[in-house]
Amino acid sequence: MFSRRSNLFRVGITLIVIGVVQSMTAVEIEAGTWTQKADMPTAKWMSSATVVDGKICVIGGSLWEYDSIAVVEEYDPATDTWARRADMPSTRYGHSVAAVDGIIYAIGGLDNHPHTRPQYVSTVEAYDPAADKWTKKANMPVSRTQMATVALDGKIYAIGGFNSVYIPPVIHSIVQVYDPATDTWTRKADMPTARAEAAACVMDGRIYVSGGHIDVELESCVSTVEVYDPATDTWTQASDMPWARRAHSASVVDGKMYLVGGVNWEMIELFLEGKIDEGKLDESFSTIDVYDAATDTWTTAADLPTPRCYHDDAVVDGRIYVIGGLDGPSTLLYTVEEFDPSLPGAISSVSPAGKLLETWGQIKKAQ
Repeated sequence: MFSRRSNLFRVGITLIVIGVVQSMTAVEIEAGTWTQKADMPTAKWMSSATVVDGKICVIGGSLWEYDSIAVVEEYDPATDTWARRADMPSTRYGHSVAAVDGIIYAIGGLDNHPHTRPQYVSTVEAYDPAADKWTKKANMPVSRTQMATVALDGKIYAIGGFNSVYIPPVIHSIVQVYDPATDTWTRKADMPTARAEAAACVMDGRIYVSGGHIDVELESCVSTVEVYDPATDTWTQASDMPWARRAHSASVVDGKMYLVGGVNWEMIELFLEGKIDEGKLDESFSTIDVYDAATDTWTTAADLPTPRCYHDDAVVDGRIYVIGGLDGPSTLLYTVEEFDPSLPGAISSVSPAGKLLETWGQIKKAQ
């Protein structure tokens, strides 16, 4: 299913082909099938999620007016059910979580409530799902929110982020590594591009950081992808994403990176202002871009049924679960959508005039 924005983008791409062969109708076959799953009990955005023992823990977040919460909800894909778990000791949103050896670590973020001054936190708290218990760990050296965070070889990498407490506010390029075995932090080589609201994932022992914004006004998104090699403590650059975006998510299935959703208000203004007669200009992306590191190339997969940004995603048994977030202009989301990259996807037909005719897919409701 296409959002209004993604319709325009796809038509713009297809017109390049149609300009050469006017008599043909372009057909785009996209990989993957979406399935709707049980709604999350609490609609929220800027939460963070990870997987332990085949279950997805969604931790913290905001209830809209930047009201931070400590709620922990656990989704079991095997039964398509949700369960409430012990609350995080501190309320926060815009934090990151990662799991090492069955323990989940919640790092940094922002603690904010109506009529109070927001607090950028360096707090690290560890959750044991087996015991349903939280413990305090060593604080992160630099407090920040909207980092890109991954676990790799038993350590947690906290990359980039944002802190407006400083004058002027700071977009970080910093890379700090937490070792749960020693409860200590170390500094690594800075990322070449300072950014926040980027997404990160691990492929072949390296960390891929994509997109994000590079200014404190949230107006300048980037399409760059930078790759960190822990073995050499060095950064290199991969090919750019097709579209600049932030507040998206990144997952890896079968050696490919899937970038899901997000938003880019700068690009929406550039492409859409004055060109649509309904809807809002700040709606979220429904697009999924797929990166193959072996060839350093990008393709697309079947669009999200529900466009969203500031959502969570997680991979269980080769399927990507996209959870909650914001639809763009005003609506918090409960919805959960499962993406199976291995199944046949949607077909989009475009007329020689560049008009989107029809989209067929296999979006189905959970049984």
